[in-house]
Amino acid sequence: MFKVMLSVIGLFLLTSCATITKGSTQLITINCNVTGAHVFIDGVEIGVTPFVGEIKKNQKMLTIEMDGYQNYSVALSKNLEGMFWGNIITGGTIGSMTDFSSGAAYAYAPASYHVELIGLDTGYEEFEKHLKLKKFAMINISNIALDLSNKDGQYLNSLFSLAGIENNDASVQMVLDNLNQAKGNQVVFANLMCENL
Repeated sequence: MFKVMLSVIGLFLLTSCATITKGSTQLITINCNVTGAHVFIDGVEIGVTPFVGEIKKNQKMLTIEMDGYQNYSVALSKNLEGMFWGNIITGGTIGSMTDFSSGAAYAYAPASYHVELIGLDTGYEEFEKHLKLKKFAMINISNIALDLSNKDGQYLNSLFSLAGIENNDASVQMVLDNLNQAKGNQVVFANLMCENL
């Protein structure tokens, strides 16, 4: 009897590989253009932005809320874990059912989100302008830093053009201050560029 029980337990453990090896939670990161915005997963508040933490893999909806801003919701996208397919081959349906019920069959992809909240009094054109500026600043942070040494250059001038400001000593100093404060973080640099206009 003991051998039979041991065999059943061993079969269960072997056939729920993703649950054991990958777990039923995953670390996710949520950044936002607004610090302190409330983060909800399936209607339950889990923290504020910026958020880094473990959430269960069987969740469906991410919502960000902040007074004075439009709410933002997005479905959490997932991919099947590679270990899940190993369960199908070696363990059949027992392991796959365990992995599906625990959420371990999935992995969030992406596991990092950046959310742009729109202010209730912000026009669409202004929002689009800031969004273009942020995207450019995040993608080209290294080239902008190089151009700053000459106080001129294609990337720096494009940044000023998107921001709607002139290339002068004050604007160059503002970009330099933002770079120093961001300490190489692309998202922080992009947010600072929009905040300091």
